[in-house]
Amino acid sequence: MPVLILLVSTTVVWAMLLVCNRIALTAFDVDVYAMTCWQLVFGGLALVLLAPGRTIPWRQFTLRINWAYGILRVLTGVSWTAALVYISAPESGILSQTGMPMAALAAAFILGRAPGKSEWFGHAILLTGAGFLAWHLPDGFANPAVWLMLASEVTAISSSVLAEKHPDNQIRDAWSHLRFTGVLLLITASVFLIFPPLIGAISPVPIPYTSLDGFFGIETILAGLILGTLLRGPAMVLTLRSIKTAGMEKYILATSILPFILLGLEMLAARFDLTPAPTHDSVFWISALLVMLGIMQITYSKRRHAKRLKSLGTTDPAPA
Repeated sequence: MPVLILLVSTTVVWAMLLVCNRIALTAFDVDVYAMTCWQLVFGGLALVLLAPGRTIPWRQFTLRINWAYGILRVLTGVSWTAALVYISAPESGILSQTGMPMAALAAAFILGRAPGKSEWFGHAILLTGAGFLAWHLPDGFANPAVWLMLASEVTAISSSVLAEKHPDNQIRDAWSHLRFTGVLLLITASVFLIFPPLIGAISPVPIPYTSLDGFFGIETILAGLILGTLLRGPAMVLTLRSIKTAGMEKYILATSILPFILLGLEMLAARFDLTPAPTHDSVFWISALLVMLGIMQITYSKRRHAKRLKSLGTTDPAPA
């Protein structure tokens, strides 16, 4: 049960961050790229400085794996946030379900944890739901949000694989793990500052707001400070802990409920006139239903697969 609580808490915090990002974009005069960078800076500093008297882990700033992780997280965050310019937060959650089959493939071919055969049927249902929504967006599959979310999921799964295999993510001391997470956030913030041209070159579609023109705007800095310390930092701590404890596949499966949490939070925000009122039509609800059916099938398949392995006297090589 504690693992389930950890996974759900992680998803809820990420949902809150996404909706707050959308509020900042639609209700306040903030620069989305700069705000995300400030979130990482303030969130990382808060975690690194959280335990007074402890040595700052300078060695972490020199590890190539940490910089690779930072680059992937930049591409994930910028792509998803930019997609919110074209679609609502719940719609982005539906499109993010393309990450589930990617996670299953990565687990099978990289981490050596092949899913049960019936699980692929659930992934097919998920992809059908995401594809149905994408098809009905303005310009269909050519809508920039489709490619932005696809890029976001590819880099998110890649960073999740790195996180699971990262030796420093296995640290048992809670304070040391917080500082390790803080370093990753600060490295990611550095990548934001150094590589805007690289991001523009790699992205499959033009990403708006990747300049640093509004970097020192008061509202942008305040949004970064508040969201970074209260949500971005905790979200990263919970994410790394979830991947370490439950494994990448279960973490990604838990995040599959994100569209529904986002829907509730966005409806709440709309009641206070912080975001436009969501006006989801039958296409959204059909897509959401397909996603839910896919989640149920994958969950059921995972339980059956685990029982089958147990009955055979073997165990799935999941993280300790």
